[in-house]
Amino acid sequence: MKLINEIAEKYKISLIYLFGSQAELGERYLHGEDIKPEPYSDLDIAVLFEEIPENIIKTYGELYRDLCFVFEPFEIDLVFMHEQDSLFQYEIIKGVRIYAKDEDFADEYEELVMKKASDLSFKQKEFIKDVLEAIEDGYFQFEYKANS
Repeated sequence: MKLINEIAEKYKISLIYLFGSQAELGERYLHGEDIKPEPYSDLDIAVLFEEIPENIIKTYGELYRDLCFVFEPFEIDLVFMHEQDSLFQYEIIKGVRIYAKDEDFADEYEELVMKKASDLSFKQKEFIKDVLEAIEDGYFQFEYKANS
């Protein structure tokens, strides 16, 4: 965990999460367990910066390199949380938080993500309901032609 803290400080990161199918294995690896990553699956890592870096592409490359070193047996996939929508951020925070610069900030941020995701999910369901009603009422027509 010391390396994670050093990386977070170096890149001015507020939060780091492991998420996806290998999140728990990644966490166990960080705690010193001898694990074997699942084949054909990567370790998803998400970071939230204190401030968005000026040279985001350079930062991505350097941070990716550093995280590959920390999680050496894994293939990793790195995402920046500020680039993701609320529903995807919600999937991220359901994973394993491995670093928080400030626990109160982390809790508040997660609460905000949950509220936004809930609101977006509600709006998406309402939109789908409205579209289905419009189709049912004949406002939209679909013509299907196989292999045309």
